[in-house]
Amino acid sequence: MKKNLFLFLFIFLSFSLIAQQDNGGTIKVQKKGQVYSIFFDNVNNRLIGKDYYGNILDSAVVSFDVMVTIQGIASQETVIGTTLSSTMQNKIKRVDKGTTLFFSNIKVKEKNGTLIDWPKFTSKIGLAYEKDE
Repeated sequence: MKKNLFLFLFIFLSFSLIAQQDNGGTIKVQKKGQVYSIFFDNVNNRLIGKDYYGNILDSAVVSFDVMVTIQGIASQETVIGTTLSSTMQNKIKRVDKGTTLFFSNIKVKEKNGTLIDWPKFTSKIGLAYEKDE
């Protein structure tokens, strides 16, 4: 009985150790393509690109203009990079009603390094729009 238990335990441990080994030859290929869409990340307050396969392209956006009206006061800024400035982030952070961000003059860097002009678009923010989603 002890011999069978010892043999079973030895076989079980050896199989569990083999199952946890890294085979080292497996490579996951992720397709990357050209920029397919641009959207506003309202958590990190930045513009992000996405390719046709759904991969996030963090550095696709080079520059853009943003305009927003909050409580009747219009604010506009030109952004170099992907993220809104801290002053604009503070303005839109306190929005409780729904408002719209207008993005224009968007410059996007393609995979091969060329700059293209992206069409302008809008993004709705605020609690009024978050309830609908």
